[in-house]
Amino acid sequence: MSKYKEYSALINSVTKYPTPTDLIYKHKFTHDELKELNVEKFKDSKYVKLNLYDEVTEPVIYLNSDYFTNKLTDSEDLILNSNINKFSNIEDEELVNGFIFSEIESSLAIEGVKSTRAKIEKINTLKYSDLKSQNEIIVKNMLEAYSFVRENNITEVNIFNLYQIISSNCLSDDKKLLKDNYYRHDEVNIIGLNERIVDKGVSSKKLKKMMNDLILFINEEKSNEELLLAPHIIHYYLVYLHPYFDYNGRMARVLSYWYTIKHIPSFSLLFISEAINNNKNKNRYYTAIKLSRKTNNDITYFIEYISDIILEYSMLYINYYNIINKLKGNGKTINRSLQVALENVLAIPKIGDGFFDWKEYKSYSSSDFSKVQYFKLLNSLTDLKILTLKQYKNTNLYKLNSKKWDLLIKE
Repeated sequence: MSKYKEYSALINSVTKYPTPTDLIYKHKFTHDELKELNVEKFKDSKYVKLNLYDEVTEPVIYLNSDYFTNKLTDSEDLILNSNINKFSNIEDEELVNGFIFSEIESSLAIEGVKSTRAKIEKINTLKYSDLKSQNEIIVKNMLEAYSFVRENNITEVNIFNLYQIISSNCLSDDKKLLKDNYYRHDEVNIIGLNERIVDKGVSSKKLKKMMNDLILFINEEKSNEELLLAPHIIHYYLVYLHPYFDYNGRMARVLSYWYTIKHIPSFSLLFISEAINNNKNKNRYYTAIKLSRKTNNDITYFIEYISDIILEYSMLYINYYNIINKLKGNGKTINRSLQVALENVLAIPKIGDGFFDWKEYKSYSSSDFSKVQYFKLLNSLTDLKILTLKQYKNTNLYKLNSKKWDLLIKE
């Protein structure tokens, strides 16, 4: 059996797309054989070749696998048949703003810009002249950006206008675009976790054509499954191009959202940034991008990651609003701190019988509280019978009360 046939049989039999290190250390491929595999993929009909290209005109590819697309279609079906489908109504300003505030908080946190939902709500009421810090300007720009994409179509000019909004009064002179330039005029490094340089953006001389290819892709007719994949292809490709000196990741996430609200409204308020910013998922986000780049833009790794977190967060939001609505029906409401605590609890994966302690909860929280405050939040959720509690060797162990609240649980 040839090495590529061996590889082809392998990807048909596994439920997780094998990484280069999996192939080397688990399946005994050599580094040279991996290089050959990455070439042979382009000839394999199981891989979709997009009309998006790298600098030497090789197409971006991904494995056409039901395993990934089923997660996206399952997520869509879950949403359409749940209470949160009503949040697709982008005319309901109060609902939309609530989601957007959370999305902005998470999108900025991915890049280390700290804010809170309460601060974002306050900034939303202020004029630019009333802002007192760079962080407040960044938040206000993001609020303006989300307002802009809800009211405008995706065109080259509007993508440029979006970048102008997001970067307004935030760029040093060396990172600003030249007059009449839509994209950067020089080369740029790509920064990953811990501020490390992980790669370079494509040549500035090729950006105009490659961005035009992206806009053509955005406007292509697509099947339902292709529509579900498209926002994430757009997200990856903009990060790959890195058309600006700064704010490329932010632009990629907003552009992905922009496409979604125009073409897949049932997904429009399941924000990717909050899922990515989950402590468990943030490293996976950068790893998925890195693996896709390392394998000649085989974006199966990125699609696999995105499909996983979308299914996880579809279930999380459905469970969250199921609990909130049942509490309301019983004459109870919870404050914002407990709402966030509930979201964090729902994000903790079920391991074994599903028990967790305060330290594990802390690892899924973006807050930096004292041990006493974490216990207070968890015990409040226990008092509401959202959690059950047992003690083991002087340790409080908590567990979601799934049956009482009729929750969707991923085993």
